[in-house]
Amino acid sequence: MITLSGPDGAPVSVPESLADDQPYFSPSQLAAAAAYCRDEGYAVVRGLVSPESCRAVLAAFESEMRKTTTPMLRQRDMRYELNRYDEHGRLDNPLFNLQDLETRRFGGFKKAVLDILTQREVTRIAGACLGMAPEAGQVKVIQSMYFDAPAGTWAHQDSYYQDSAAGLGGAAAAWIALEDIHASAGRFYVYAKSHLDRQVLLNRGELNVATGHDTYRQAVREHARKRGFECRIPYLGQGDVLFWNSLTIHGSLGAQPGSAASRRSLTCHFLRDEDEMLQFHSRIRRQHYVVHNETRVGVLHRQDLLRTRMMREFAYRFPNAWARTRVTAIRALALLRRRSESPAVSPVVADRAMPG
Repeated sequence: MITLSGPDGAPVSVPESLADDQPYFSPSQLAAAAAYCRDEGYAVVRGLVSPESCRAVLAAFESEMRKTTTPMLRQRDMRYELNRYDEHGRLDNPLFNLQDLETRRFGGFKKAVLDILTQREVTRIAGACLGMAPEAGQVKVIQSMYFDAPAGTWAHQDSYYQDSAAGLGGAAAAWIALEDIHASAGRFYVYAKSHLDRQVLLNRGELNVATGHDTYRQAVREHARKRGFECRIPYLGQGDVLFWNSLTIHGSLGAQPGSAASRRSLTCHFLRDEDEMLQFHSRIRRQHYVVHNETRVGVLHRQDLLRTRMMREFAYRFPNAWARTRVTAIRALALLRRRSESPAVSPVVADRAMPG
């Protein structure tokens, strides 16, 4: 174990290796992992993804993505940018929605990623974490991301950005380690049992995403401190997958000074196949879908379409205009939400969404 500064500045113990951490679950322990996820808000399944599948993603990134001059949508600010690398050669602006990538040019990388995200064992556990029996249906993928450099993500609930329209807490996510993640590389953290708190920080009022995003970030930290949730930072080796609920407060630590370690990983968000996405606690965001390995995958800006590639070029060449358009749309949503006589969703977690 080593001691690092946690998300609230207080010291936290971080396991340096698997020997320092609890074993959590093996791929054969689906029921136990799902029960733990429903109770604790997260679960780690060791070795769920094969080393070969992890290496296929990394090799395809090197061959197709590293030297490309194509602008791509980024997780950090939802802008189209060229790849940007830090002094250690790590991709510094994470990729967003890998399923949108142009098949003709990036098909190998996209396929390798989707092979993991739609792997039957991954989707079965995601569904089980949402209370679904393996034979009762399946989940769909609604978002994906690729990380390389440490991200230093603030504490948040995914529900603030997207959740299930059927009830808050009705979505799940997975963080997939494509390599052994060093303790200095910005480890993923969760606040255990924070998903059970009935006081959901809703995307409205002074916490709305359009004008109160910084206030929301401060409110989450203060909320976790007051509630006394335990911050846990599991060890994640290659092929390990951490699942969590959309109401679980989580994030990632920043890189430790002087560290050159990468944290190559995938993130994926799931809904039940029959559910719609609720965006910003304000509106139902219907998606178009492609199918990979019999699993539906939501697409946002599908680059195989000429009109979408034209939009991409505009967004890249005129980033300020693109950003203003996006912010204006978000503010319009917030205004419509304030004028609504009744909330789009209940602030109380739906029973169906939180079984057990």
